[in-house]
Amino acid sequence: MTTEPEKPEYVNEPWGKTLLSALKGFAWIVCIIVAIAIALVGYDELDSNGYIPHERTLFVYMTDNWLVGENRICELRQQHDAQGKPTGELIGLLCGSEMDKLQPHNMPITFKGVVDPKDMDGNARQISERWKCTRGSDNFTCEVLATPAKQ
Repeated sequence: MTTEPEKPEYVNEPWGKTLLSALKGFAWIVCIIVAIAIALVGYDELDSNGYIPHERTLFVYMTDNWLVGENRICELRQQHDAQGKPTGELIGLLCGSEMDKLQPHNMPITFKGVVDPKDMDGNARQISERWKCTRGSDNFTCEVLATPAKQ
Protein backbone atom coordinates (compact mmCIF):
# COMPACT_ATOMS: atom_id res chain seq x y z
CA MET A 1 0.00 0.00 0.00
CA THR A 2 1.48 3.32 -1.05
CA THR A 3 0.65 6.44 0.75
CA GLU A 4 0.60 9.81 -0.89
CA PRO A 5 2.86 12.39 0.63
CA GLU A 6 1.03 14.88 2.72
CA LYS A 7 0.40 18.26 1.16
CA PRO A 8 1.52 21.28 3.12
CA GLU A 9 -1.26 23.01 5.03
CA TYR A 10 -1.02 26.24 3.00
CA VAL A 11 -2.00 24.43 -0.24
CA ASN A 12 -5.52 23.97 1.14
CA GLU A 13 -5.84 27.66 2.01
CA PRO A 14 -7.13 30.07 -0.69
CA TRP A 15 -4.05 32.29 -0.41
CA GLY A 16 -1.81 29.19 -0.65
CA LYS A 17 -3.35 28.12 -3.95
CA THR A 18 -2.87 31.63 -5.33
CA LEU A 19 0.74 31.71 -4.18
CA LEU A 20 1.44 28.27 -5.67
CA SER A 21 -0.16 29.30 -8.98
CA ALA A 22 1.89 32.53 -9.07
CA LEU A 23 5.12 30.61 -8.41
CA LYS A 24 4.35 28.20 -11.27
CA GLY A 25 3.66 31.15 -13.61
CA PHE A 26 6.89 32.83 -12.54
CA ALA A 27 8.85 29.61 -13.14
CA TRP A 28 7.44 29.39 -16.69
CA ILE A 29 8.38 33.01 -17.40
CA VAL A 30 11.94 32.38 -16.17
CA CYS A 31 12.19 29.25 -18.35
CA ILE A 32 10.99 31.17 -21.43
CA ILE A 33 13.48 34.00 -20.83
CA VAL A 34 16.35 31.52 -20.44
CA ALA A 35 15.29 29.68 -23.62
CA ILE A 36 15.19 32.96 -25.60
CA ALA A 37 18.63 33.97 -24.32
CA ILE A 38 20.09 30.59 -25.31
CA ALA A 39 18.43 30.83 -28.73
CA LEU A 40 19.88 34.31 -29.37
CA VAL A 41 23.39 33.23 -28.43
CA GLY A 42 22.95 30.06 -30.46
CA TYR A 43 21.73 32.01 -33.51
CA ASP A 44 24.96 34.01 -33.75
CA GLU A 45 27.00 30.83 -33.40
CA LEU A 46 24.98 29.01 -36.06
CA ASP A 47 25.18 32.04 -38.35
CA SER A 48 28.97 32.27 -37.94
CA ASN A 49 29.31 28.60 -38.87
CA GLY A 50 27.21 28.87 -42.04
CA TYR A 51 24.07 27.05 -40.91
CA ILE A 52 21.76 30.02 -41.50
CA PRO A 53 21.36 30.97 -45.18
CA HIS A 54 21.26 34.61 -46.30
CA GLU A 55 19.80 35.63 -49.64
CA ARG A 56 21.36 38.56 -51.55
CA THR A 57 21.04 39.70 -55.16
CA LEU A 58 24.43 40.76 -56.46
CA PHE A 59 26.40 40.97 -59.66
CA VAL A 60 28.25 37.72 -60.32
CA TYR A 61 31.27 38.24 -62.59
CA MET A 62 31.88 34.94 -64.35
CA THR A 63 32.88 33.33 -67.63
CA ASP A 64 30.24 31.87 -69.91
CA ASN A 65 31.59 28.32 -69.53
CA TRP A 66 30.45 27.79 -65.92
CA LEU A 67 28.15 24.76 -65.98
CA VAL A 68 25.07 24.27 -63.82
CA GLY A 69 26.10 22.24 -60.76
CA GLU A 70 29.78 23.18 -61.12
CA ASN A 71 31.72 24.59 -58.15
CA ARG A 72 34.19 27.48 -58.30
CA ILE A 73 36.14 29.49 -55.79
CA CYS A 74 34.86 33.05 -55.79
CA GLU A 75 35.87 36.28 -54.14
CA LEU A 76 33.23 38.43 -52.46
CA ARG A 77 33.92 42.12 -53.09
CA GLN A 78 32.92 44.74 -50.53
CA GLN A 79 32.79 48.52 -50.50
CA HIS A 80 35.74 50.10 -48.61
CA ASP A 81 35.83 53.36 -46.67
CA ALA A 82 38.43 56.15 -46.99
CA GLN A 83 40.83 54.27 -44.67
CA GLY A 84 40.57 51.11 -46.79
CA LYS A 85 38.48 49.16 -44.28
CA PRO A 86 35.55 47.10 -45.62
CA THR A 87 32.17 48.66 -44.84
CA GLY A 88 30.16 45.44 -45.13
CA GLU A 89 28.29 46.69 -48.20
CA LEU A 90 28.53 43.89 -50.75
CA ILE A 91 29.41 44.88 -54.33
CA GLY A 92 29.63 41.61 -56.21
CA LEU A 93 31.06 38.14 -56.54
CA LEU A 94 34.16 37.62 -58.70
CA CYS A 95 34.27 34.02 -59.96
CA GLY A 96 37.32 33.65 -62.17
CA SER A 97 40.56 35.48 -62.68
CA GLU A 98 40.64 39.05 -63.88
CA MET A 99 42.47 37.77 -66.96
CA ASP A 100 39.36 35.82 -68.02
CA LYS A 101 36.58 37.41 -70.02
CA LEU A 102 34.19 37.92 -67.13
CA GLN A 103 30.61 38.96 -67.74
CA PRO A 104 28.37 40.50 -65.05
CA HIS A 105 25.07 38.78 -64.23
CA ASN A 106 22.73 40.17 -61.57
CA MET A 107 21.49 37.04 -59.77
CA PRO A 108 20.20 35.84 -56.40
CA ILE A 109 22.86 34.23 -54.24
CA THR A 110 22.31 32.14 -51.14
CA PHE A 111 25.24 32.61 -48.77
CA LYS A 112 25.92 30.04 -46.06
CA GLY A 113 28.11 32.11 -43.79
CA VAL A 114 28.37 35.63 -42.42
CA VAL A 115 27.40 38.40 -44.87
CA ASP A 116 26.12 40.95 -42.34
CA PRO A 117 28.81 43.27 -40.95
CA LYS A 118 27.18 43.38 -37.49
CA ASP A 119 25.88 40.63 -35.22
CA MET A 120 22.60 40.81 -33.29
CA ASP A 121 24.24 42.86 -30.51
CA GLY A 122 25.59 45.42 -33.01
CA ASN A 123 29.18 44.21 -32.70
CA ALA A 124 31.28 44.41 -35.86
CA ARG A 125 32.31 41.19 -37.55
CA GLN A 126 34.33 40.48 -40.65
CA ILE A 127 32.92 39.03 -43.85
CA SER A 128 34.99 36.36 -45.56
CA GLU A 129 36.31 37.12 -49.03
CA ARG A 130 36.71 33.49 -50.22
CA TRP A 131 33.66 31.35 -50.97
CA LYS A 132 32.97 28.05 -52.71
CA CYS A 133 30.05 28.71 -55.04
CA THR A 134 27.83 26.28 -56.91
CA ARG A 135 25.96 27.47 -59.94
CA GLY A 136 22.27 26.58 -60.12
CA SER A 137 20.07 27.10 -63.14
CA ASP A 138 18.88 30.51 -61.93
CA ASN A 139 20.82 31.14 -58.70
CA PHE A 140 24.06 30.49 -56.82
CA THR A 141 24.78 28.91 -53.46
CA CYS A 142 28.02 29.95 -51.77
CA GLU A 143 29.61 28.47 -48.66
CA VAL A 144 32.32 30.29 -46.76
CA LEU A 145 35.80 28.79 -47.21
CA ALA A 146 37.66 30.63 -44.49
CA THR A 147 36.23 32.60 -41.60
CA PRO A 148 38.24 35.77 -40.99
CA ALA A 149 39.93 36.22 -37.64
CA LYS A 150 37.88 38.15 -35.12
CA GLN A 151 38.75 41.80 -34.71
